[in-house]
Amino acid sequence: MILKKFLIFGEEGVSDVKRSFSFQTRCITNLFEKQFEKYNTSDCKQLNMHCGNYSKLMLQECVDGFCEITVPYDIKAFLEYPDNHKKEKTLELLDTILSYVIKEKNWDPIPFQKASQRVKELNYINEFIWKKPKLNPNKNYKAEVQCKYDLYEFIINIVIKDMKNTIIKKEKLISTKPDELMYERFLGDLKWLNDYEVALYEKHSKRFTSVKLL
Repeated sequence: MILKKFLIFGEEGVSDVKRSFSFQTRCITNLFEKQFEKYNTSDCKQLNMHCGNYSKLMLQECVDGFCEITVPYDIKAFLEYPDNHKKEKTLELLDTILSYVIKEKNWDPIPFQKASQRVKELNYINEFIWKKPKLNPNKNYKAEVQCKYDLYEFIINIVIKDMKNTIIKKEKLISTKPDELMYERFLGDLKWLNDYEVALYEKHSKRFTSVKLL
């Protein structure tokens, strides 16, 4: 099995992002996943780290590749941290849990350490371009989908540039809760409808949101 997913959970069922530990930690665990090299294991493809009022840090059994870990953690204290500290605290928590799991399962720590260091080098910023930029029919403009994964929201922007890479227009298309289940459906195909209008289609749908130059 290839380990590639790291999820931190807490106080399940809280839908308000401002009060949700699970939502607010996801931008960093997702960024960590992107920096993490493929790692072969005998029984684990995903680590589910359940934080809260537990007596001790404990690795539970792995079932179908899903490994559950209980983690004593003060979620209320985390939610009261200033926003500029929450991302650092999330990575610190993740590093602590992984150090324990690595010892328990006798894994090589290097890939995990490299991913953690890379998150720091990126200054905890989870931003990326979705797929490749698309040229308009006249090939004098190109559009790209810029995504920002943050504590409280996932933002999708359309950016239109000329062929000198000068930004002509940048428009926020969509803002959702910071979770893949919420935002992935919006990231379908990017298509120019004509020379001056570009549309981002939802996955498996004819629905789209567009940006016009004129």
